Amino acid sequence: MARAAKKTTSRPRKKATAARRTTTRQARTPRKAAAAAPTATAQPTGKGVADLAGGMRTLLGAIEHEVRAVSALSEQIDALVAELNTRRDEQAARLLALDALQGSVTDAGLSSFLDKAIRPRRTRVPEVIPERLTG
Repeated sequence: MARAAKKTTSRPRKKATAARRTTTRQARTPRKAAAAAPTATAQPTGKGVADLAGGMRTLLGAIEHEVRAVSALSEQIDALVAELNTRRDEQAARLLALDALQGSVTDAGLSSFLDKAIRPRRTRVPEVIPERLTG
């Protein structure tokens, strides 16, 4: 009996095993490359300084805009307060005249009318005074 000849060719590998090995090798390669690459240090550039200066200009422009808006509102408040004070002075003068008139009246019906007229009306809009102004 003759011995069977020994096969010299090898079996082909399974595709799944070959794919796994190449994937594993590819996954390892970036890690080695990342570890071998020197770390880059951030170097200041002229562009970064210009961006910072531009940002500061923008911020200062916004602050200036807000200051102008607040100043305009303050001027409006001052004008309204001056008008309010003028009207309060007029009201005080009228009430003093009504008090003098009431003191000179002897008729009961006219006196009760003047009592109602002199009594101040309730305000229609409640006045809101912030705590920081009262304390």
